[in-house]
Amino acid sequence: MARRNRTKIRKIRAVVAYVPPVDATPERLAKGDDSEFVDPALIDPREQPIGRVRRFRSSTLDRLHKAGQLNWHQWYAGECYRNAHARAALAPSVTASYGERTTVGECSYGLARTEAQVRARQFVRQCREQIPFEMRGFMDRLLIHDDLPRYGGRQYYRSLAQIRDTLDALAFYMRICA
Repeated sequence: MARRNRTKIRKIRAVVAYVPPVDATPERLAKGDDSEFVDPALIDPREQPIGRVRRFRSSTLDRLHKAGQLNWHQWYAGECYRNAHARAALAPSVTASYGERTTVGECSYGLARTEAQVRARQFVRQCREQIPFEMRGFMDRLLIHDDLPRYGGRQYYRSLAQIRDTLDALAFYMRICA
């Protein structure tokens, strides 16, 4: 049998002088804030790559308005509808609501808990009546879920015209000056 010649590769490590961690200022220590301080110098991009990056993006409605494809009245009508839907709390909440007092065994069964939710739900229902029936699902995907299908060519402009017409109807109902 032939003998293999194995060579060892040595990793050369750079010698780094010890730097004591940076402590908080005396003023901050006097306030009693014991939050953990992270020294940015300790984060070495060669050894500790940052795995997650938060990217903020604007909604489709905001991008259409910024591109000049929607006017201010149409954008504002869509924004009011989106905010009213959020205030109405129509989707069931998966988190506990710590600030509200309920008696033992009380179930809401989807009923509104506050007067503001009742008014917001009435407003959302009245706004939905102004939207043509065939456009309700499409507008909910656009305004509430921010999920607009991507079309190209004539279909994109046709759907954009339908969005404009629907938002004009909402703006007229909300009495937003045109």
